Amino acid sequence: MQIYDIKEGKKKQSIPSKKYGIHLARFTHHSRQILFASTKTDDSLRLLELHNESFVRYFSGHTAQVTCLALSPGNDTFISCAADDTVHLWDLNSRSPTGRLSLSTPYLAAFDPSASVMAIASQSTQSVLMYDVRNYDKAPFTIFDLKDLERKYCPKTQGRAWTKLEFSNDGQYLLLGTDYHGSFLLNSSDEGDLLKAFLVGKTGESGRAAPLSGSGKPLGQGDVCFTQDGRYVLGGSGDSNELCVWNCSQAVGDKLEPMTKIASRSTRNPVVQVNPRYNMLATADTKVTMWLPEPSKDRSRLQIIISGP
Repeated sequence: MQIYDIKEGKKKQSIPSKKYGIHLARFTHHSRQILFASTKTDDSLRLLELHNESFVRYFSGHTAQVTCLALSPGNDTFISCAADDTVHLWDLNSRSPTGRLSLSTPYLAAFDPSASVMAIASQSTQSVLMYDVRNYDKAPFTIFDLKDLERKYCPKTQGRAWTKLEFSNDGQYLLLGTDYHGSFLLNSSDEGDLLKAFLVGKTGESGRAAPLSGSGKPLGQGDVCFTQDGRYVLGGSGDSNELCVWNCSQAVGDKLEPMTKIASRSTRNPVVQVNPRYNMLATADTKVTMWLPEPSKDRSRLQIIISGP
């Protein structure tokens, strides 16, 4: 695991984990603690203290590879999805899960900004299930069926991997990234049409399989994300070294082309993440690249400030 200081643009810490492996690393609300999934020995989760590189707590319960970790924006609750067809709800202060759901291929999960709703994406059933966090043991209050949308917008690639599930900062939209020729921008409420727009542009992939990835595809989340204000979506172009930008306000319920493409020094941009606190973003593949807005009249342009291994 590599830790970077974004203010200085330097790598600050390198943490080996030959025994357990590291996957889906996530910062918690405690700035010096990181939660991650194991890829070796077992399928447990581990909470790491960066200061002394010691484990604070183990979370055991899954019996197969964990595919997603999602932390609540409001407290120390988090969700884990796994290939054992279960979703576990946890509290960072307890070793045992506080709740459990049995679902078919619950590959991805996300909390809405209010931390009152959680979305679970089931790829094999081509659906996204919406739950009230306080009543997670009840049936989902809404189910989004994406079968017709996949048939319409990607008929030749149905069944390919879903890679990212994320709410916009106002909770109005739900972004579902894929590893094929675009991403779905969905209305998160059950009012009106489900599809806000299909974001055209093959998302990036590194070509390097994550541990235990039977398909040869990376298991990690990435590829597309919202900007801090929820107005735009950023994502790799997949076939080139360009970074695509889609304007959500231009979405009209059909295909939406990128409003601009930004050249990158990196070969690909398969992982894209916006910093929620500072006006910068990072992309990664074989290199980690950090970006800042370029001081010019064209605000859509960005400037790379660091690129390193």
